[in-house]
Amino acid sequence: MRAVLSFLSCMVLFLPFVVAQGALSAGNNPEKVVLQNYTLAQCIEYALNHLQSVANAKSDVEIAKMQVGITRADGLPQINAGSTMAHNYKLTVAFVPAQFVNPNAPSGEFIALPFQPPFQGNAAITASQMLFDATWLLGLRAATVYAQLAERNLKRAKAEVVEAVTKAYYSLLIAQKRMELIEATLKRIETLYNETKAMYTNGFVEKIDVDRLEVSLNNLKTEKQRALRLIELSKAFLKFQMGLQQTDEITLGESLQSINPEALLLQAQLEDKFDYRLRPEYSVLETQRDLNLLAIKRDKLGYLPRLLATFQYGGLTGPSKGEDLFKFNRWNTFGNVGITISIPIFDGMRRYYLIQKSRLELIKTENTMLNLRRAIDLEIRQAQTNLLNAIDNLNTQRRNMELAAEVARISQIKYKEGVGSNLEVINAENDYKQAETSYYNALYEALIAKVDLDKATGKLLK
Repeated sequence: MRAVLSFLSCMVLFLPFVVAQGALSAGNNPEKVVLQNYTLAQCIEYALNHLQSVANAKSDVEIAKMQVGITRADGLPQINAGSTMAHNYKLTVAFVPAQFVNPNAPSGEFIALPFQPPFQGNAAITASQMLFDATWLLGLRAATVYAQLAERNLKRAKAEVVEAVTKAYYSLLIAQKRMELIEATLKRIETLYNETKAMYTNGFVEKIDVDRLEVSLNNLKTEKQRALRLIELSKAFLKFQMGLQQTDEITLGESLQSINPEALLLQAQLEDKFDYRLRPEYSVLETQRDLNLLAIKRDKLGYLPRLLATFQYGGLTGPSKGEDLFKFNRWNTFGNVGITISIPIFDGMRRYYLIQKSRLELIKTENTMLNLRRAIDLEIRQAQTNLLNAIDNLNTQRRNMELAAEVARISQIKYKEGVGSNLEVINAENDYKQAETSYYNALYEALIAKVDLDKATGKLLK
């Protein structure tokens, strides 16, 4: 019962946000979605296809793929074409010895002469090809690892969705089953109330017997209203976890009868060795560690030279009239090929500090991985213990419910035969209702414990 009350309290706090989200989204998307007889697997599939968190994780995967392409493109030939047409309306002058123009000019005298045509034009095609750049080769590998990181983050996002939808689905199943139990109890008490009222009219029972049943009947009607609200609240929470609007409709296609509690015990049997990589968050850290190692190698390789092959071909002209700029037969062509080498000599210790920074980040990642392994070991142990305890409690509550049902049946027979009291029947019915409640609370706890164990062992996506 504590688990259900705790879950209800969380949803009560969460409901205003869920309703607000639904109201805002409904304004943007007036189309109403109706999902009928949806199984748990279908709800999970719908959530994986419609939740923004998963959509963003998928976009990150595509972004990572684009980054691989960007990095690869840096190593392919880079070809550019450009052209400039200019009118030098105020010519730039150069100072030359005056004797170049006038041999009789005094020695050491300079005059300003324009050495620039009024119009200039040039056009060229340049190309370069990377011949050697160790950091680019490592960067290409790092981009591929980064794409793997995005894939693993997507897997982690999916696992979180599966966990949330599964728990919300089970909560709604339990709430609906509770409503069935209340309605069945209400029907029995109503029948007994009507029979007792008729017996009172004929003088066979006292007024207090009728009043006792009426009190129980009123309490059950109030409890039914609470159960109806809990169903609506549970359904609202499931819609939110699936990415539905609150105005959408959904009905479940599974019932608790289709769940085999005995099969839960099998889920508690673990292998002797656990592969931590089954946990998405651990595989994400593994990829991050690979990126840290590549960063160290990249910074070290930055001390190596960078070699480029270059090519340029173009033409230029310098006519005195603007219209002659487009007389391409008067253009003079030029071209060159070459090799450019860049050798790092001293960068103010910048690369040294980059290497130390990358090493410290690697240490942090390895420490986080160690701590996560310890946390996973504890989480698995706790989840396994919780599931075994939940199954033991489930078996006990099932037996108690069977006994309470038998006591309620016998008390009804005794009362109708005149050898039992009205109060005995009411107490037996209350005990039976409480036993049913305890059983389905125990079933809910067992189901949640199974989900927690699947999460701890990385089996949610299997």
